[in-house]
Amino acid sequence: MEGLEYTFSDTIKIWQGSKSTWHYVSLPVSICEEIHTLNQYHQTKRRGWGAVKVDAMLNGQHWHTSIFPAFGDGRYALFLKAEVRKGAKVVVGDQVTVAIKILF
Repeated sequence: MEGLEYTFSDTIKIWQGSKSTWHYVSLPVSICEEIHTLNQYHQTKRRGWGAVKVDAMLNGQHWHTSIFPAFGDGRYALFLKAEVRKGAKVVVGDQVTVAIKILF
């Protein structure tokens, strides 16, 4: 499988919507800029809302998901499902290191 790989660290944050709560980490601005450029000029596997398909890894937990341009600041967010958080033994406020691979 081909793709660009990135590793970054961030603190797990929580976003509360009207009907749901989401746990996430934000990608660094420099990585977001590269991915945004890639999205504009190359064929990546995209979904709605500007999402980009990725493989992700956190504390030995591997999953297929998408990153989303979130919250209007142009940064991508990687949302962390409950099963991933539980398997990785992480909670809101933890500083974590995540590896992602952009899928082409």
